[in-house]
Amino acid sequence: MTHRFNEYRSPLEQSLKHSVSYLESLADRPVDKGTSSQALRTAIGGRLPLKPTDPSQVIDDMVKNVDAGLIASGGARFFGYAIGSSFPASLAADWLVSAWDQNVPYYVSSPAMSVVEETAADWMVELLGLSQGTAVGFTSGAQEAIYTGLITARNTLLERAGWDVATQGLFDAPRINVVVSDQIHSTIKRALSMIGIGLETIITVPTDDNLRIIPDNLTETIGLLEGPTLVCAQAGCIDSGAFDPFNELADAVEAHGNAWLHVDGAIGLWAAASDKQKHLLAGIERADSIDTDGHKWFNMPYDSGMIVVKDAAALSKAMGGSNMGDYLNDAMDKPDRNAINFGISASRRARGVPVYAAFKSLGKEGIVEHIDHCTDLAKRMANTLADIDGITVLNDVVSNRFSAQFGHGDDEYRNELTARVVHRLQEEGTLYPSTSGYKGLKTMLFSVLSCHTSVADIDLSAEKIIEAYLTEQECMKGSIRG
Repeated sequence: MTHRFNEYRSPLEQSLKHSVSYLESLADRPVDKGTSSQALRTAIGGRLPLKPTDPSQVIDDMVKNVDAGLIASGGARFFGYAIGSSFPASLAADWLVSAWDQNVPYYVSSPAMSVVEETAADWMVELLGLSQGTAVGFTSGAQEAIYTGLITARNTLLERAGWDVATQGLFDAPRINVVVSDQIHSTIKRALSMIGIGLETIITVPTDDNLRIIPDNLTETIGLLEGPTLVCAQAGCIDSGAFDPFNELADAVEAHGNAWLHVDGAIGLWAAASDKQKHLLAGIERADSIDTDGHKWFNMPYDSGMIVVKDAAALSKAMGGSNMGDYLNDAMDKPDRNAINFGISASRRARGVPVYAAFKSLGKEGIVEHIDHCTDLAKRMANTLADIDGITVLNDVVSNRFSAQFGHGDDEYRNELTARVVHRLQEEGTLYPSTSGYKGLKTMLFSVLSCHTSVADIDLSAEKIIEAYLTEQECMKGSIRG
């Protein structure tokens, strides 16, 4: 027999060389090289090749052509949006996931991957202090996790109301009320629009100055609603890192009679592992479903998300694992973990393997150290900036992120100055914050998620932020005088 398995070594060795070179460059590499999209198209694009090219040459050429357009989001001074780095063991494990190339919806298609994901799920439940028996599914990210959780919520709420979505569909189904805060993330709205609940059903309740749900308002709102009701809360608000009051929300949900509490924990859920921070998530174990991202605070390589559902049977039923073709009956009859019962994906890579590797590599103590370190660094940066006249930190810093504004004067002036400061920092490339909004204000969003960020990185970044603020403030004064 003629096999071609020996053709992998050379391109993989080239990939290893380039990967290590890139990772080791992150300490000094500009976060953004500012290359234009047209320049990238010229380097990367062109006509479809007609003839084969040696795989090693393809790897070399690709690395050369994409380098200028890579954002160093895995580096120590990327503070924008909510993008983390990768733990070393998790990245290495992810390479093996690609090499093993296992399809994991059923135990029989990869027994080892099934047990790895089962173990990672059990360890995650233990780490976060959730109820034993809670189900965990591995998804592409928080968006898919939200989608999965809200499908489960929809089907369960309607089943309690006497309606079977799987057989009857949604036509003429009872209306589902949706209650969210005015800070709900766009991924929740996106999922609602996708699963047939719709945006017109949304009832919005206000938040306090730190962007936290005001529990009395939500309790009163839920108390006035009849019929199936979905309540969505947050563990780690995008702009302030705030955590909603889960015990109070769970009390209101339980008192309703047919309500479901979903918590968007894309960023902040991991704080539950820390003795210093878990008070922020008091009552989180009472949530019916929770989504989170692995590639944010938990530093998994893309793609990685998790859906957590307290009632494992409800998740499995909603995912339709029993509605498979006859050729899969024997596979589904196995008593072991079939991943298709824990998410919407059928064919997929073994996303739980990098999670397992992180747990094995770091242990609980290492994970908690990472979580606490990021929060300490965010507070250090906020305190440094708040000491500068004209820099305002808008929220109490309870977690790994905060929002700030620059300058004195009216909203229009401060919004413009803030945008200019952030854009200057992005163009200079030493660090990368991002812009966001805080109850209508343009802000600098600063998020510490990387396992590589040090005190020195924070202090250097603070120096650059202050310098950019003073420079842009003078530029704006000059344009006003002119």
